[in-house]
Amino acid sequence: MRLETFSDGNSVLHALDPRVKLFVYLPFVILTALTGELLVTAAALVTGLLLAGTARPYGKLLLKRLAVVNFFMAFLWLTLPFSVEGETVLNLSFLKMTREGLLLSLLITLKANTIALFTIALPGTSTVIALSHAMLHLRIPEKVVTLFYFFYRYIGVTGDEYEKMGQMLKARGFRALTGVHTVRVYAYFIGMLFVRSYERSERVYNALVMRGFEGRFPMLLHFSLQPRDMVFATVMSAVAISILLL
Repeated sequence: MRLETFSDGNSVLHALDPRVKLFVYLPFVILTALTGELLVTAAALVTGLLLAGTARPYGKLLLKRLAVVNFFMAFLWLTLPFSVEGETVLNLSFLKMTREGLLLSLLITLKANTIALFTIALPGTSTVIALSHAMLHLRIPEKVVTLFYFFYRYIGVTGDEYEKMGQMLKARGFRALTGVHTVRVYAYFIGMLFVRSYERSERVYNALVMRGFEGRFPMLLHFSLQPRDMVFATVMSAVAISILLL
């Protein structure tokens, strides 16, 4: 399980200073998350699409990431249009679909896709080491950066452990059914996954302590702003202001 899939590349965004990418990323994500206007969200989505195109991520992988996001959005569309009060647009025998529910579902879907695109195009085009050092340069508390690094680094290890345990279940002939036995097996499965993750974290921590780890990482990577970084920050600031004016 590789979480830095989009960090390999030679596009303009890959070459940018990670500090600039974080500086641009956070305001756009906050703006997208807080707005309640469809027009503003749509403008941010177009910006995210342009950035993703500039980053030149792998097409199939990008679609897979967005498919995961929209898989959860599908459940939203099955419930929210029928649970929000407002002007009825479809009246079934026991359900009423409202215009407000449809608009809210559309707004949330656009927001989720916009944030996913910005995440892939900006921090996703940098390695976790570069992002960690950029956060330290931006004076984010060291404990927060250390937690971010370990989470980012070892969530993939937990994913590999999950896949390995799943293969072990299949090798023993387990098949997921709608019965008590399946529920019990999955309960044991999740419990063992937590136990193995905890044991792995202890081994990793002991290995770090033996190598002199004191709770912080020294900054070995230093950045210098280039003209392209300033141009990108200026252009994106102008885009953000334009979207706000909407």
